Formats: sequence, structure tokens, C-alpha cells
Amino acid sequence: MKIKSRIRNIFCGKEQEIDDGKRNSYKTSYKKTLVSKNEILIVNEFGFKMDTQSDKIHHGGIDKAVCVYSQKYYPYFKNKYDLSLSECAFGENFTIEDLDDSEVCLGDKFQCGEVIFEVSQPRQPCWKISSVLGIKSLTALIVKEHKTGFYFRVIKGGYIQIGNELELISRDYPDITIEHINQCSFNAKENQKNIKKILACDKLANAYRLSLSKRYKDKEQGIQEWQEDTYGQ
Repeated sequence: MKIKSRIRNIFCGKEQEIDDGKRNSYKTSYKKTLVSKNEILIVNEFGFKMDTQSDKIHHGGIDKAVCVYSQKYYPYFKNKYDLSLSECAFGENFTIEDLDDSEVCLGDKFQCGEVIFEVSQPRQPCWKISSVLGIKSLTALIVKEHKTGFYFRVIKGGYIQIGNELELISRDYPDITIEHINQCSFNAKENQKNIKKILACDKLANAYRLSLSKRYKDKEQGIQEWQEDTYGQ
């Protein structure tokens, strides 16, 4: 059976300055705008021309060209935590249907028309999610629930638009889902063997490999310091 998904929404954003009243103002491209359903976009190895990253150390680049989040998680957080979240609440570029982090594997290649995407790593959400949305500890909840979303690198660029189908065309690591990587990273002490296997995957983004290697070496548990978010309401 073919594994397929569909691009429900596409979002792009420009850098903005945010002042939440609880820390110094900061620049972010987290707030994004819904692209028109009829608009055809060009995606290349760096993502979309109309989408920018204000923090180029931690965001963007060829391994983080497109941020992807599952539509399934919006009702999940609503039902479990009574959180009413608007579109693009997680700052994603693609909101996709049918698939989530438990069904997408590291290195998966998806065909989307002429475009080919490859899954490079889980997303590592930071405190800005809670700060921008004003929801205390939302970032921590996303990490603890292992529902982070993931990144695509672009193997072959081209034209895409909302409603396009994503079809899995190859899978190298069927046992290494995005959810599994997050579970191992969150509890590195108890997952030394599994993390070693993940680190051996040649499709894993280099920056994420360094981060996971440190957690593996230090046997770290729980969320990371920069994911602590006490700035919401």
C-alpha cells in the first residue's frame, strides 16, 4: 500500500520584532502568513524565497529547508490540554494531512509533483513558541509529547502549491521514526543503544547529530534549557 499525505496549508513569513513584555524584544520569523490556494510557489534547496529566518544559526539551511507539522496534532492538543490553536500555531511551513511523527521516518523521500523532499531531522522547538502564542509551557508540552514535527531537505526543487500530494518513494530506516528519535533524545540515559543506531544514519542532519551526540554522551534527560518556557500566560 502506498503511503501518502497531502499539503493542507503552506505558510511563509518575514522577520518581525516581538515584545511580549516579559523579556527583551527579539526578532523572529515565527509568525507566518497562509499562502493562497491558487498560488504556485518555487521551492529550492534553501526553502521558499518568500520565507525568511531571523535566527540563521538555529534555523534555515539545506537541512531545514521546510518545517512540517501534522494537522493531527491540532485536535490532540485541543482535546488533551484544552488549547485552541490557530492555523500555523507551531510556525510550520507545511501543515500536512494523514501522516504524523509516528509514521514518518528519518531519510524518507517524498515525491510532490516534480519536487523531491527528504526527511532530515525532528524539529527542536524553542521557547519562542510559548512566547509568541502567550501559552505557558507549550514548548515543553510539545517536546514531552514527542510531537515536534520535522524538517525536509529539498533533493529536487520545483513548483508546489496547497493541495499537492506527497507520496513516499523510498524508505531507508523503517524503524527510526521521528517520534522514536524524539523519545530517545528526551530520555538519552535509557536509550543509549537506540541513539547510537540513530547517530549511525547518514541521512541525519549534521547539526542535529551534534546535539544528539552531546545528549548521548552526557546521558541527558528531559527538555533542554532553551526549551524551558515560562514566558506565556
